[in-house]
Amino acid sequence: PAIAMFLLANWAGKNADKARKPAMIAGMAIIAASDFGTAVAPNLIFLLIARLGLGIGRAVSESGERGMLCDLASLVPELRGRALAAQQAVIALGIAIGAPLGGYVVEQYGVRASFLCVTAAALSAMVIYTFLDETVGKDVEGEINGSSEVELSNEEETANWAKLLSDDQWRGLSLCQCGASFGFAAKIATIPVLAASILPGGAVGAGALLSAAGLSGLIGAPIGGWLTDRAGPRVSASLAGLVSASSLILVPVAMSPYLDLG
Repeated sequence: PAIAMFLLANWAGKNADKARKPAMIAGMAIIAASDFGTAVAPNLIFLLIARLGLGIGRAVSESGERGMLCDLASLVPELRGRALAAQQAVIALGIAIGAPLGGYVVEQYGVRASFLCVTAAALSAMVIYTFLDETVGKDVEGEINGSSEVELSNEEETANWAKLLSDDQWRGLSLCQCGASFGFAAKIATIPVLAASILPGGAVGAGALLSAAGLSGLIGAPIGGWLTDRAGPRVSASLAGLVSASSLILVPVAMSPYLDLG
């Protein structure tokens, strides 16, 4: 999925700037089809194709989702941090509920069944997206305030990556994002496997660990949003990075056979 997302990110972003909602719906449909393909994959080649499809769907859908989120958050600049934090809190809640349920499904019905559950969740999200209003080409703030005025823009200015990366701040942000993505990929590739081998309950135990991480996000999201609005995004991002990095560094310590917590 990461390869497909990397190759299609620029194209998906430009298309999402034309319209958020179609990108979200189409991308989620591709995600659902890819997860179903993963569940029924008869061999490795088919599985790789399905996972590439997942990356395509995520690139398309997430471009629209993040664009719409920014559109709505920009309506209240003084509360932007808390508005974005609310969305992160909802994601954390989904992890807290879905992880242990997913572990239970894996233990009871097998790994393939868990991807069927994800397929159903993606289809549900796609249906919900159809009820959302488009935010590109509309005076969303005016509609919220009761005005019927709609402003359409025939030409949307799209960002050029080469131009963005010529700016020192954008280069720094890109480098930080690369580091964060690398850490995330390493984390999801190792911690669940380690948890399943150490914690009682196998996949259920690993799901419980991920659920605990999701519950911590319910606390961290509002704190981060409040801190962003009060002290600025630099302070919030620096503090979050410090806490996350310290926690990951402590994982081997927690697993050490020389550490007796009982």
